[in-house]
Amino acid sequence: MSAIGKLVRPSSIAVIGASADPTKMTGRPVGYLQKHGFAGAIWPVNPRASSIAGLPCYADVAALPAAPDVGIVLVGPDRAEQAVRDLAARGAAAAIVLASGYGEASPEGAARQLALRQAAGSMRLLGPNTIGLVNLTDGIMLSASGALEVEGLPPGRVSLVSQSGGILGSLLSRAADRGIGFAKLVSTGNEADLDSADFIEHLLDDDATAVIAVYMEGLRRPGAFRRAALRAAALGKPIVVFKVGRSESGGRAAASHTGAMAGADRMYDAFFRQLGVIRAETFADLLDIPGALACGRRAAGRRVAILTSTG
Repeated sequence: MSAIGKLVRPSSIAVIGASADPTKMTGRPVGYLQKHGFAGAIWPVNPRASSIAGLPCYADVAALPAAPDVGIVLVGPDRAEQAVRDLAARGAAAAIVLASGYGEASPEGAARQLALRQAAGSMRLLGPNTIGLVNLTDGIMLSASGALEVEGLPPGRVSLVSQSGGILGSLLSRAADRGIGFAKLVSTGNEADLDSADFIEHLLDDDATAVIAVYMEGLRRPGAFRRAALRAAALGKPIVVFKVGRSESGGRAAASHTGAMAGADRMYDAFFRQLGVIRAETFADLLDIPGALACGRRAAGRRVAILTSTG
């Protein structure tokens, strides 16, 4: 299995900086993994605790019983680099870094982000400045999003790739209220290593995913996105993109959020049309359009009648 495959569907997870207090952000991931039925190994790492949520707690990464498939790093930026280095040395396939204060914040943060990427070596990295990853198909919650407090989140046929962590939680909550199920949700954050194109490419081979929704602030690798989009068209898996930053001020806001460069909006329009990517005009469309497409029924022609209760 590839490193991204192990990240999306791990059999063992190390939680670095886990807290014994489930009300804290650092206490949520272990609780969410247990609550939603993760069947693999969960290894909390905290030198100040002997057990967390009924699980043995380890003093450091070196003390883990084996190399984890994934390490979710909950410590701040001052300690995240060492945690990532330790996970790479232990042989982890991937790490998720939730901390912010990197490339989105300042030149100093950008240098810190580069050092984080270098510390990972050949290990793959999701983040930093991410809320994590949610695999509803298999009940694997690698996230601290409060949206996971909800019981009985329905799995479905839509997968989301978002450069914003807050959007992941927002769409998950809205979809649950409307009975729309997700298969996978990934917040790519600052994309120091793995980016939206990597996850779109991976989801094309995911049998549980019929439609891919993308919340985009900018594209770091247009060529990789183009290859993935063309392959999606060949496979018949629609990609629906809500691209933010249409105005100059919106572009600056997107860049300050995750460090993405917005680019000229009309170029994105032309790019999406060329690739057969559906552009969502509003945030609500990012849920409505994929939800409609996920049913698998397509109109045979262009004759459409609309019945509405208002003018």
